[in-house]
Amino acid sequence: MRAWREAIQLAFLTVCLCCSAISRAEATVTVEANATTVRVIAEIDTTVNRDIAWKVLSDYNRWAEFIPDMQVSRVVSRPGEPLLVEQRGVIPWLPNFPLVVIASVQETPGKGLRFQRVAGNIRAIEGEWQIQGRKKIRLVYRSTVEPGFPLPPQMSTEIFKHDAKIKLEAMAQEMARIKKLPVH
Repeated sequence: MRAWREAIQLAFLTVCLCCSAISRAEATVTVEANATTVRVIAEIDTTVNRDIAWKVLSDYNRWAEFIPDMQVSRVVSRPGEPLLVEQRGVIPWLPNFPLVVIASVQETPGKGLRFQRVAGNIRAIEGEWQIQGRKKIRLVYRSTVEPGFPLPPQMSTEIFKHDAKIKLEAMAQEMARIKKLPVH
């Protein structure tokens, strides 16, 4: 009986440690910046399947619920029109400068999406989110940004590195949370 109880306790501890590791997955981020352009490549490994990854990635109306610094994320196009998503947020280091972007989004269900700025207070932004892998999913984010306002390259690097890291880690945590929800 005692061996059985110890086995259950060990199994419980293992599950707790694994769940903790899932929710604390770290994104790797590379940023290159010059006086006008910032390029970002970021990725994070998850333990969810492709369906869950796509469900969270394509649920634009909920992004502001789980991504820090994002205040609004919503689809602004009508059904049948090209997909347009409005996002509003803040840069923690520049709290008096709200960011506003309306992006055209092209989806490849289950695989990823491409986006490009069509309006907002950032001069240009385009990029993609990819869902890679089969059993172990890697979420990859790439973007090229022209802020349109002066920022020293070192500051740009830190701002966009922080933003990508926070976004990817929030996505992975939300995917892990959705994975744990009971199926009805």
